[in-house]
Amino acid sequence: MDAKPLRVGMIGTGWMGEAIAPDFALCDEVELAAVAGRDPERTAAFAARHSIPAALDVERLLAADEVELVYVASTHDSHFELAKAALELGKPVLLEKAFTVDAAEAERLIAIADERGLFLMEAMWMRFNPVVRRVGALLAEGAIGEPRTLQASFGFAAPADADHRLWDPRRAGGSLLDQGVYPLALADFVFGEPDAVMAAGSRLDYDGVDSGVDSEVAAVLGYKGGQQALCSTSIRSQLPTNASIGGAGGRIEVEPAFWCSSGFTLHRPNADPVSERLMVEGRGYVPMLRATAEAVAEGLGAHPWSDHAATLRVMRTVDRVFAALAA
Repeated sequence: MDAKPLRVGMIGTGWMGEAIAPDFALCDEVELAAVAGRDPERTAAFAARHSIPAALDVERLLAADEVELVYVASTHDSHFELAKAALELGKPVLLEKAFTVDAAEAERLIAIADERGLFLMEAMWMRFNPVVRRVGALLAEGAIGEPRTLQASFGFAAPADADHRLWDPRRAGGSLLDQGVYPLALADFVFGEPDAVMAAGSRLDYDGVDSGVDSEVAAVLGYKGGQQALCSTSIRSQLPTNASIGGAGGRIEVEPAFWCSSGFTLHRPNADPVSERLMVEGRGYVPMLRATAEAVAEGLGAHPWSDHAATLRVMRTVDRVFAALAA
């Protein structure tokens, strides 16, 4: 007899919700049973568009018996309170990246989940991407020797609208928490937590006025063995979205967009480049959704590929980048 799908209640009807909702229908292990948002009409329209059975307010979704896991896909400023409320009601939580606005909030949520024996995981879908997993296996096998360098960036020109969430400091806008976590998480995947963090950037909008949020960030992460990662992000500029990992024995170039890539090329001295392509299911969220359902069924606190230790390392690095920008 087939196991019943994990019934998920999603909070958030914005861009993230629109991006991931179609992938629920492609994953037999999960069912998008309910959605909640601030605007009842918009929430109802979202539910109808994606064939979601229930359109609720947040309070009703958190209390609903049919919701077995809460997926928080709202703006960064709301992550902590919504996840905390769900955990305190005994609900497992999948929490969008960036997990929280700082490491202190992340530590508090993880402590609550651990205390109650509940699943809590950052929805860093990149960690479940088949190309990223394959690249990790090649690095472990020594395909390029010891990894020494990493370059990754993610940036685009956000709409010139002061009310847009990315330009709104009240909603924890800016580039680092939204796009910059991807290069930082990839660096963590390859090297772990950095020993040194340097950063430069600006808070200027398109008119050269202080926007109140980080609009451009370039970070250099240094490691005990001399390894380095160059991570850039912006909401004012189009940046490359490929990634490169190098060692004495070669380099791996991950095709755009590196966090949801379908291919990479291994370059080695005196050898022809070797490219691999791997299937991306749906929009790329399916492997994470499947892994979430499996981890919840097994009674895990998080899936091993996106565990609490990795989330905390990245959030501490985010804090250090912000501190370097303010110095």
